[in-house]
Amino acid sequence: MNCLIRKYVTIISLGIIMLTMPSCSRLYFGPTSVSKLSTSQPNELGPVVSNWEDGMRTSGERNEFEWWYFDTKLDDGSILVAYFWKVHFIVDQYFIGFNYRDPQGNDFFKMKYFKKKNVTFSSDSCEVIYEDNHFKGNLKSYHIKIDPDDFDGIGFDVKLTSKLKPYRPQDGIIKAGDDYFAWLAAVPNGSVDGNLLINGQKSSITGSGYHDHNWGNTPLQYLFDNWVWFRGEVEDKTVVAAVLYMTDKRGGYDVPILYVADSSQVLINRFGGAGLYTKKSSLIKNLYNKKNEPLFSALDMITENGYKINIQGKSVLDNSALFKRMGMPFPFRLAMGASKIDPFYTRFDSELTLKIKDKNPIEGFGVFEIMDLK
Repeated sequence: MNCLIRKYVTIISLGIIMLTMPSCSRLYFGPTSVSKLSTSQPNELGPVVSNWEDGMRTSGERNEFEWWYFDTKLDDGSILVAYFWKVHFIVDQYFIGFNYRDPQGNDFFKMKYFKKKNVTFSSDSCEVIYEDNHFKGNLKSYHIKIDPDDFDGIGFDVKLTSKLKPYRPQDGIIKAGDDYFAWLAAVPNGSVDGNLLINGQKSSITGSGYHDHNWGNTPLQYLFDNWVWFRGEVEDKTVVAAVLYMTDKRGGYDVPILYVADSSQVLINRFGGAGLYTKKSSLIKNLYNKKNEPLFSALDMITENGYKINIQGKSVLDNSALFKRMGMPFPFRLAMGASKIDPFYTRFDSELTLKIKDKNPIEGFGVFEIMDLK
């Protein structure tokens, strides 16, 4: 009962805040006077990633957030995605999101919240525990468990073994004044094996997986209008790509990132605009509200030394209104909508084409993500 009372007090408090602000936009977009993106980004850690970098990087201060993400494409064509979140905005929240798409294309998604007393984190390495769910590892191998008792009878228990060294662009930090967003691709590509559990039935699974870790100290919409992100494979090569679109208040910059590697070497490591050019195409017409900003399901990247990447988002794996998914009550979602604030998250099963200099193009696959924060 006390938990229920606290929940409703939080909802009422949120409503009072929203109703007493000049507009919902001010609450969502933050202060009007902020620092712009710095032309010099942190670059002090060096090329070797240490174990502690995948441990807890936030202290629980207001506006901090952090998540550990895992996805895998299994050999039977199905896809698993799980992410362990901690956020410290209006209230502290801890939750897991879990997606499963079976070989027939049927989708399952659930998000579960956990009490602070039932979650633990390590700052020395990745050791994230939410009751009987966990995400543990040391940059080389990880054990990830989703308890089916928490997710309507669907879960998994797998080992992720890295095939590549961890990757981050410079120190992995995108900084504007004292505000920042950080990213570490702890496992750019790895092998997955373990068990899938559905309603008490256990089956062995194998596939290819990925793990990254993100954290920051200010709500994402204060820094970015949106971003696109991709991770994929083509023959023996792994591709990780992203473009972060900064808000006008932060300078309105596009920040591209491109990483291409195989087991023997890193072929491309580009961060920022130097020698890396991007183009978006294929306007999305049928997924978002009509008033939404234009978003695109294809991305081209070209480097000055002759690498060309083409990413085509195909079938939709996930398309969700973020406020609804996070459990924001309908009256407040309606109020935010009236202020033209309607963030969406979309994930595509995608095709990848890589062309290296004068060689013939090669075809691969991946996951393409669009995070629309406005």
